[in-house]
Amino acid sequence: MIVKRGEKLLPVIIEYKGTKGKLEKTDRQGLVVLRDATGKFDYKQAIPKYAVNGAAYYAANIIKDTEYKEVVVVGINGTKDAANEIHYEVRTYVINASEPELPIYVDDFENLDFLKNSEPAKSLFFQKIADVQTDPKELEQRAIRDDAKIEAVLQELNQKLHDEQQIIPSQRINVVAGALMAAVGVKDTNGDWKVARLTPGELTGSTEDGNTDGEKIVNKIKNFLKERELPQKKQEQILNLLRTNFVDNNLNQRTDTETQTPIKSIYQEVYTRLIPVYDVTGTNDFTGKLFNVMNSWVDVPDGGANDVVLTPRYVTNFMARLTQTNMNSYVWDWALGSGGFLISAMNLMIDDAKNQYSNNLTEQRKQIEHIKTRQLLGVELLANVYMLAVLNMILMGDGSSNIVNDNSLTSYDGRYAYNEDPFPADVFLLNPPYSAEGNGMIFVEKAFEKQTKGFGAVIIQDSAGSGKATEINKRILRNNRLKASIKMPGDLFKASVQTSIYLFEVGKPHQKDDNVYFFDLREDGYTRTNRKKAKVNLHDTNDAKGHYQEVIDIVLDKTKKTNYFVLDDNYYKGTINPTSGKDWNYNKKVDIAPTEADFKKTVSDYLSWEVSQVLSADNPDFI
Repeated sequence: MIVKRGEKLLPVIIEYKGTKGKLEKTDRQGLVVLRDATGKFDYKQAIPKYAVNGAAYYAANIIKDTEYKEVVVVGINGTKDAANEIHYEVRTYVINASEPELPIYVDDFENLDFLKNSEPAKSLFFQKIADVQTDPKELEQRAIRDDAKIEAVLQELNQKLHDEQQIIPSQRINVVAGALMAAVGVKDTNGDWKVARLTPGELTGSTEDGNTDGEKIVNKIKNFLKERELPQKKQEQILNLLRTNFVDNNLNQRTDTETQTPIKSIYQEVYTRLIPVYDVTGTNDFTGKLFNVMNSWVDVPDGGANDVVLTPRYVTNFMARLTQTNMNSYVWDWALGSGGFLISAMNLMIDDAKNQYSNNLTEQRKQIEHIKTRQLLGVELLANVYMLAVLNMILMGDGSSNIVNDNSLTSYDGRYAYNEDPFPADVFLLNPPYSAEGNGMIFVEKAFEKQTKGFGAVIIQDSAGSGKATEINKRILRNNRLKASIKMPGDLFKASVQTSIYLFEVGKPHQKDDNVYFFDLREDGYTRTNRKKAKVNLHDTNDAKGHYQEVIDIVLDKTKKTNYFVLDDNYYKGTINPTSGKDWNYNKKVDIAPTEADFKKTVSDYLSWEVSQVLSADNPDFI
């Protein structure tokens, strides 16, 4: 059916079941399940056997194949009790075009009267549909589910590449990254293909020069990069790197016993397994998750695997907001990894540009283009990680123009990637290799030598602030002020390590009477599970978003909306000694001065003990 309010038309899909427990099937996050653990539509259980799931599947296809941008989903279940009384369950969701496979819960009803064409019920229902789609908790839950879905598919794909194709770890990231470029394609603003996706059927195993499977993939990558308008030098760099993986090796050749080339087998897996997930979760840090999964197979030099880890998206966003990133910021990261910090910063900058130029779309587009091409810069030393960062930025909106494959501690001079101008950085974001000097604080010092204003935030082992980087810290404080120290959860990363975030105001020497905010954010509202065993390892159990927002509000001197942090309990203002360099970490304040109440309680406790001894007659001193 169709419900209407003014010019707005909403299709309504209703599915009915009549068996106990068959209203809906959800995952551990309480979100409606449409696909199984492999990323394929669950035609065996969820879709055919549950009312909400079946209706949601039809609604998702309406969104994908028609001009409707929203569809209402209604699941109904009815069962009889022992007295032959019928009990109905009516549950309602809405699905929108931005993520058509993620139903958003609206409400439960006793019957279908809410669909009647009468006021005020109709207006209330339409308003409820609008409200739930911007609810912060709902958006956070969906993001968590996206991460779980991506990780499940990637783990299986990664294992298959290892077991069946024996691709060495150093090649695996490049092969998957290149295949993704060819499989994603490029659309224009109207949704029409400018560079069509390369389908597996186009790979025929030809041995003709220029027409082999690997060359077809590389040609599609070439068109992809060209249409994304990457600088010519960067296009050539990427193509030269990928050609060795797709063309100049035995993956591009099949034996007499093989029906297809190994490279086609790999491409088929990427196309059928990853692309459906990318299509649903394309706005998330997709290749960042790819990077974190692949990292478990890569032998990283100079410090081991813990040196190259993905910073969770909610943490990169938190740090970008702490540094007051906006559309005018110039943001750099000197140990880029998969590019997660730049992606979070870019999203904040673009959102700000859209708000500032909401009535001037021409200026809005100019500002967004400038953000992507001129206001983001990342430096990454490891070639395979650099490759993934480039892909990540391209897929997430193409802020890849200034990603530099260089050593930020020895040879990088602080300039743009493709001209000689100094990068005018005023925001610094970093999760450094902890094996570097001072647990990685050397990166902060080197970057601040070239950044003269603005803010910087680093997440690092907090031993860096308590003695492992003493001399570096003292040098940093000569020209930069420590504004906040935030102790993070101990299980934030795959390896249990205690980290803190240090926030700096750059270009202002730290004075001994400058206040520093110290926070204990170890209880951040998230519950984490064993990362090796759990399909979903992050659960928002106590308004995690509110916890992080409140820290930002306090540090930036804004009005608090919640009361998770109490002054002199789990946060306080204090000072540090600029000549110490090892007093940067949160330590819970304990007031050891006795009060009158303490004295009275001690005397009372002692007298109670004496009386109990007399009454028990067990102590000869009191007989």
